[in-house]
Amino acid sequence: MNSEKYITYSTEEFVLDEEFMHWVLQADETSDCFWQAFMLQHPEKKEELEEAAFLIRSLRTEEPPAPSGRLRNACQKRQLFSPHTHHTGRQLVKIAALFVLMVTLGTLIWYNRYDQKSFPVELPDSRYSENGRVILPDGTVSEFESKETQIQQTASGRLTINNDTLLLKERETKTDESAMAQVIIPYGKRSEITLADGTKIWLNAGSTLSYPVYFTKNKREVYLSGEAFFEVTSDDSKPFYVVTNDMRIRVTGTCFNVTSYENDAVTQAVLVEGKIEAAKNRLFSRSVELSPGERILYHKEEKIWQKDKVDVTLYSSWVKGYLIIDNEPVEEICKKLERYYNKKIVAAELIDHPLFTGKLNLANDLEKVLKNIAFSGSFRVEKKDEVYFILP
Repeated sequence: MNSEKYITYSTEEFVLDEEFMHWVLQADETSDCFWQAFMLQHPEKKEELEEAAFLIRSLRTEEPPAPSGRLRNACQKRQLFSPHTHHTGRQLVKIAALFVLMVTLGTLIWYNRYDQKSFPVELPDSRYSENGRVILPDGTVSEFESKETQIQQTASGRLTINNDTLLLKERETKTDESAMAQVIIPYGKRSEITLADGTKIWLNAGSTLSYPVYFTKNKREVYLSGEAFFEVTSDDSKPFYVVTNDMRIRVTGTCFNVTSYENDAVTQAVLVEGKIEAAKNRLFSRSVELSPGERILYHKEEKIWQKDKVDVTLYSSWVKGYLIIDNEPVEEICKKLERYYNKKIVAAELIDHPLFTGKLNLANDLEKVLKNIAFSGSFRVEKKDEVYFILP
């Protein structure tokens, strides 16, 4: 087999390839050696290979073994047909099977390539507004100025923002399971949200959360843009889902952090305790199971998945008001601080991309935090017209 032709193959092309299909369904020593070697030489094709194998196995139909009497009758009837007729019948069966496969694959390809509304909720840009906002399903908008906001949703539809209580209009009843509320947190602000089922969500700066006022009978599903830490109330009969533009996470009860900012190169989820399953937010995507201390990343440009072990405190410490940093580029730290403080930080002149390790207290003002970073590195901080410049 020629491995060169497979380098540019898409998932759909792998599914239609006879050699690949043979390996997935009836692997022998030769084919197994070839494909194992191919995956070692081309790790960038792993995602397409796994998706194609999943589709092939999903489309394969299994029939229960026939009773021995039925097999004898089938053999006797088979003798009534000439070899030519039998061959023609087999060909017709193959053509029919191929037709069904092509129709099915065509549908899958259409969904994957042309159904771009994998994120069914339109979330407004939360970054640059002055105040936080809650938008109720009836269109009512409530704004708040506080940096730290407590929001609580009850099963009856009552919503409390700090000490203010909002009620849905009468037409928004429990039968309207599609009624969605949105919490919009701009740069410089954060919010702690308690949903009707007791689930707690800490929403970081520059983030938007959309959730149903009334959960359906079968699932609990929220939509996130930005960063949030989840402490999900366990309910095995009603799984909890977090959906971002790139990732769909399924959980029954656990603690984890999700980061999915639009202008970041990666979307990632870090599991603190419990268990979650993460998948690409596309139709028929294969899920990856995470254990505590593991992280799943999706690299947007390369469209590559990666799973690794991490120190979870590096990703959850912001909930407690500080950042723990371990060998992270100063430019990336500045991006986080921009969101947290809602201040412009320019670090373009740091051509050497210095790394920083340490603990930053977010209760301090931004200038003090930046000077703490500068103290450990070979650069300085200057402020001009409310803009902070990181200079060599």
